[in-house]
Amino acid sequence: MRRATRAIWAERVARWERSGLTAAAFATRAGVNPHTLTYWKWRLKTAGPPRPVGVEFVEVVPPLPRAPRVSAVVDVTNPAGYRLRVPDDVGCDRLRALLDVLEACR
Repeated sequence: MRRATRAIWAERVARWERSGLTAAAFATRAGVNPHTLTYWKWRLKTAGPPRPVGVEFVEVVPPLPRAPRVSAVVDVTNPAGYRLRVPDDVGCDRLRALLDVLEACR
């Protein structure tokens, strides 16, 4: 005897649920084991929806990483002779704090 597939059992369980019969009564009419019927009801419920036929794995390709931003460098020389090389996007407050630290070290 050929083994029933998941799809066959899914249809069988759906017919059983629509019938309103007990597992034993439905299984007797369908010619199946009532324990197997209740097992498949549980298995189909816990396994989630079946995968569509013919669908395999889908390759997911992450986006290419962005090229790092190339920032220009600004040379700052203070009156004491300290030379700083800072990126062009450094904020005024941060530059002022760096210069204050250098002045305090003098």
